[in-house]
Amino acid sequence: MKQHVIATCMTVIVGVSICGCSSVGAGGGGSAASLFDKFGGSQNVTSMANDLVHKTISDPRLAGLTGGRNIDPVASSGQVSNQLCSMLGGGCKAPLSESQVASAASKVSPAQSQAISENFQSTLSRYASNSKVRDSVTKAVGNKMPGVLGGLL
Repeated sequence: MKQHVIATCMTVIVGVSICGCSSVGAGGGGSAASLFDKFGGSQNVTSMANDLVHKTISDPRLAGLTGGRNIDPVASSGQVSNQLCSMLGGGCKAPLSESQVASAASKVSPAQSQAISENFQSTLSRYASNSKVRDSVTKAVGNKMPGVLGGLL
């Protein structure tokens, strides 16, 4: 019994040591961590994508983009989450290529693009309290959001 307890404790200690070392390398100096990680990882990106999709679907300024379509908010949120994850360096597979995002953006009117940008900024503010992270996320994906939402919704 003692050997089993000792072996279990050693396994936990080794596991914690390995995790601790990798997190020091990834985030210790801040430069090695991806923007995805700095933003809060999968949970934050998923939550933000969910809120952004719901805000977009319910925004009357975007009725021309979303109206008359049978949009599944859950499926759309998952796709937007994967797109954001990929764009922020999280290693997810993006549903849209850069050229598809650009093509979809060209079909979004300037007024719709403005509404999407405003929705993105207000949603981002809820999930990124650190202004440097918020600015970095905006710089990385902000101008692409009309194409992302236009292509995925």
